[in-house]
Amino acid sequence: MSNKQQIYWFYKADKLNKIEIEYRFSSFFFTPTIFHLKQHKGSVLLYLFWYIFSFGRYKIFYIMENETNKMAHFSNIIPKIFKYSFMGRKHIQIVNCYTLPLFRGCRLFSLALSVIGEEFKNTVVWVGSREDNVGSIKSIKRAGYKMVARVYKTKFLGIYKLIEDE
Repeated sequence: MSNKQQIYWFYKADKLNKIEIEYRFSSFFFTPTIFHLKQHKGSVLLYLFWYIFSFGRYKIFYIMENETNKMAHFSNIIPKIFKYSFMGRKHIQIVNCYTLPLFRGCRLFSLALSVIGEEFKNTVVWVGSREDNVGSIKSIKRAGYKMVARVYKTKFLGIYKLIEDE
């Protein structure tokens, strides 16, 4: 591993904190089909990749603002795929989460992590963050996740590997 590679910290759901949703928001889980991979804008290539490599088993958790019916946040939930070598076969991971700038500060990411962790409480739930993403780490901890691993991303195929304790 080179010194310049980005380091990621991975967390597992531990003692989840129930985070209440504000009345102005609602949430739901979306299950994709090959013809409807997501409900938000952006490239479909990533979602097609996940659909193929997860055999259609990924989900997306959406938080909407009720008054405008505008998407405020989404979190992707994927089962273990080859890129995450450290995960167990039946584990899931929360990845590529996004909160629209207008809704940042409303603790929607923490809410999403809390709800997803509760929904999938019968399995191991992982979430990762770059080590320098202070806001993300704060949200992850607020939701009740515990840091358990440091990983790096390989240049070949972008596989995430554990950093062995030194």
